[in-house]
Formats: sequence, structure tokens, C-alpha cells
Amino acid sequence: MMRYLIATAALGAAALALSSCATLNEEQCQVVDWQQLGQSDGAQGQPSTYIARHQEACTRFGITVNAAAWQSGWESGIRSYCTPSNGLSVGLSGGVNRNACPADLAARFNEAYRVGDAVHDARSRRDETQREIDRLIRELSAATEDAERTRIQVELELARNRLSTAQADVARTEREADLYRLRLSQASQSFVQ
Repeated sequence: MMRYLIATAALGAAALALSSCATLNEEQCQVVDWQQLGQSDGAQGQPSTYIARHQEACTRFGITVNAAAWQSGWESGIRSYCTPSNGLSVGLSGGVNRNACPADLAARFNEAYRVGDAVHDARSRRDETQREIDRLIRELSAATEDAERTRIQVELELARNRLSTAQADVARTEREADLYRLRLSQASQSFVQ
């Protein structure tokens, strides 16, 4: 009886895990506007292969995906996603570049993403180093032996040097991002005129 309960619980957990991975449930598969869903997926930066996840979800219910409508919507949505300003924003927030942009938009999006990602990485290194310094200060205040205090003081000095370098990296990458934003702004103004 115990084995049966364990097996039933395991199957239930597996079914729950699989259903939580599905992009759509049965009702959604039946009523979804495929073009609108494609546009939404594209606007979120999902790659063109993302439709396979919808196909997998809906096939379980015997429902066919309207791939042409989804693709049409995706092509519209991805164009709104793959802008340089959004690439910068995705990079700054630490988002993932899924390399979903069409060839005619990819270079500018990727360049902007790299600029934003450099700022995000620099800030992360600075914050991580600051946390290390805070930890070392706590250890130093709790240390009782001279040798241990000396070791921690050396580590603390090294960490402070790394923090100084990290702060300079943040300032440099933020300046580069500001210059990039300025170039984007100038380019969009000259495009309007």
C-alpha cells in the first residue's frame, strides 16, 4: 500500500511538473488568437522556434496550432522587441539575449545589448565585492587571535583594491552607455527630420 501511495504521489508530481512547463492549457489551445500570441511571443524576445513549445502543449489535447498565423504575429512582435533601445534595456537589467532577432535587426540589438550587459556585469562585480568587504569586516570584529586579524586585514585591503577597480569599471561602462544613448537619440532625431 505504501509503495502504491508513493508511486501515485510521484506520478502526480511528474504530471504537475509537466503541466507547469506547458505554455498553454487545453482551453487556451482551443480559443487562442494565434497571430496575437505570436506577436506577444515576439515582443517578449522569444525565438521563432518558440512555437514548438505551443505545438507540444496543444498536441497533448489533439489541437493543431495555426503556425502561419503565429509566425505572422511573431514577425511583427519581434521587430518591436529588436530595437537598440530595448537591447540596451535588456542588457542593463541582466536579461538574456536569446539571439532571436532577424538578421536585419540583430547587429544593432546585439551591440546595444553588449553595452547594457557590460554595465550590469560591472555593477554586479562591484556589489559582490562590497558584500565581500562587509563579510570581512564582520569577521574582523569577531576575530580574537592576532594572526587571524592580520590575515583578515590583508584580505580586506585586497578586497578594497578590487572594489576601487570595480567602481572605476562601473563609471566607465556607465559613461559608455550614456554615450550610446546619446548616439541613439541623435540617430532617431535625424531620422525624424
